[in-house]
Amino acid sequence: MSSKQGERIQANCKTIWGSDYTYDLSIETDDYVSHICFVRKDFGDSFGSPIAMTSCCPSSEAAWAELDRMLGLWASQVKRGTPMTKNERLEIFGGPNGKHNAILSKFIDEFELREGAKKQA
Repeated sequence: MSSKQGERIQANCKTIWGSDYTYDLSIETDDYVSHICFVRKDFGDSFGSPIAMTSCCPSSEAAWAELDRMLGLWASQVKRGTPMTKNERLEIFGGPNGKHNAILSKFIDEFELREGAKKQA
């Protein structure tokens, strides 16, 4: 990850989750074929649970680029101050080029159906 990219990711984290924290950015791979980036709050002596992560990417560069893309879109949505729409969720969390949009769309629909049922009860 370039320093410019890291600075942009950190700035977007602060926009999304607040500037009271610094954020640990890490990348993991289990087989050097799939790479995943994680964001965790940095508490100084420990890190929190992941608050964002990418889907599996084919290289470390692709994973950092995906995290940068996701958080850039998410930060823009937060700055607008409006509720996140389904289309925004799909664009942000659907993976590179909307790779996971079909399954994510079904999940969002089911979640909204269940939440609506809870409010009716």
